[in-house]
Amino acid sequence: MRYSDWVLQTAGDIHTAPLLELEREDGRDVILPTSRKLFDRIATLAVADCLVGGSAFRRRAIRELLNAAVFTDWNPTHFLDTAEMTTGMALGLCWTRPLLTRADHDTIATAIATKGLAPGLAAAAAGASWMTVSNNWNIVCCTGMIAGAAAMADTDATLSGDVLACFRPALRYGLSAFGADGSYEEGPDYWEYATRYAVLAHALLDDLGLATDMPDAITRTWRYGRDLTGPSGRVFNFGDATEQPRRAPVLGWLAGRASEPAATAWQHTAPGDPHPFDLLWCAPEAGPQPADDAPTAYEPAGVAVLRTGTTWLALKGGRNDVNHAHLDLGTFVLEIAGRRFASELGRENYALPGYFEPARRFDYFRTQTAAHSTVLIDGAPQSTTAFARLLGVGQRDGRRFAAYAMGDDGWPVDWRRGVALDGTDTAFIVDELEQEGAATPAGLWQFYSEATVDLDGACARLTLDGVTVTAEILAPVSLVWSFEPAPSPTGESSNAAFGRLFFPVPATTGTQSVVVRLAAGRPSLWRPAAIAAWPLAS
Repeated sequence: MRYSDWVLQTAGDIHTAPLLELEREDGRDVILPTSRKLFDRIATLAVADCLVGGSAFRRRAIRELLNAAVFTDWNPTHFLDTAEMTTGMALGLCWTRPLLTRADHDTIATAIATKGLAPGLAAAAAGASWMTVSNNWNIVCCTGMIAGAAAMADTDATLSGDVLACFRPALRYGLSAFGADGSYEEGPDYWEYATRYAVLAHALLDDLGLATDMPDAITRTWRYGRDLTGPSGRVFNFGDATEQPRRAPVLGWLAGRASEPAATAWQHTAPGDPHPFDLLWCAPEAGPQPADDAPTAYEPAGVAVLRTGTTWLALKGGRNDVNHAHLDLGTFVLEIAGRRFASELGRENYALPGYFEPARRFDYFRTQTAAHSTVLIDGAPQSTTAFARLLGVGQRDGRRFAAYAMGDDGWPVDWRRGVALDGTDTAFIVDELEQEGAATPAGLWQFYSEATVDLDGACARLTLDGVTVTAEILAPVSLVWSFEPAPSPTGESSNAAFGRLFFPVPATTGTQSVVVRLAAGRPSLWRPAAIAAWPLAS
């Protein structure tokens, strides 16, 4: 089995590697590189020990735990670091306890209590904002404290009880970030992060006999992760996300709760590196699954997905005031024949000055509306208060549709953006702009691509890995494409791999309709009607 082979190979590499040193992110006083390596090392060594027996891997895990226990602190000023360190240490204490000497046990337990749980209780008493936010911070921080309490239950029952009484009820704030359909607003990277820790919290509480029913949103969330993944294996990397998937190590647990063959199959086909938890919660191998290509929209995350064969289109709605959001309503990614022809530039460097400060965050190019595959209305960026309302998804005659209505207090214009797939090789992007009682202002229509581009008036031929897609401006007539390399402002991430295709949308009286077709091979003769006539259901 690929999971066991991977675990044993990785455990062997850890066994011969130096012990962890305290490592910080480049440019930030954050020790997440250390805490995550500790978590993964402990999980890998523990599962490898279960596979081969003996004690070599478990004894190496003890050395890792004792090494981390003597770090001066676990960086409580950035409490995610503390929470993740506490999680790794707690799981390690539980798994290695039978081999620990009393002195080693006390060293590890004392570190969990003084460097993890005590700072957590102090932060909660001081009104730490992460105690009540509905995002990944709450889930990870609360779960880290729950993990520490679980490990300390037999060592210091009073401390364990105090921690559970504080953080178990607080976890509900973070879990509320999941939509009823399993969606998550912060993007695919933080979806994986939040889901992993939500599952760990439930599993730990279950071991303590304290678990309540898992919210249905969590048991459904595997589907959200799957649908954000294109045929290429890359994800829809909106907001502060990367294209390369962070494979959720809890897919097997989710599959067991979902009891759906498709969920079971997804654990074994999801791209990304395996994890020891794939063996801890290993769903049985599933046979080939029927295509699940019905149009799907996830709310309140604001993502619509159309798929047929190896063509996949994801459209962004949602809100711009979400944690880790960019000013990106209406942006889209498109894969045809498994190649990504319309792309997101992705997350920026977190170490840039003021990146997480509201007053400075959107000074950086990748977070701005101009860096996304959308429409700039009257040359203006979107605001942080902009939002999208789902008009619906649907299908008819083999075609698939999705649409949003965008709103922003700073816009005088009503804007609807719809997308459609016709067959396996043709996509349409449709925009309708209108301003009641006044002329509709000009705009700029654009998208980003890694393809080689050849311009020919209203047509642009994009070539990737031997596949050519033609992007054609069908309306308004007489417009032509322009192309330029994507900007790479000094000091920010390089965008040299991307180009920007764009054209100006002229001002007009009444409704301005913009239709762009992207097709491989011979284009479809079908044309989409006005969005109001689409078969949409929300």
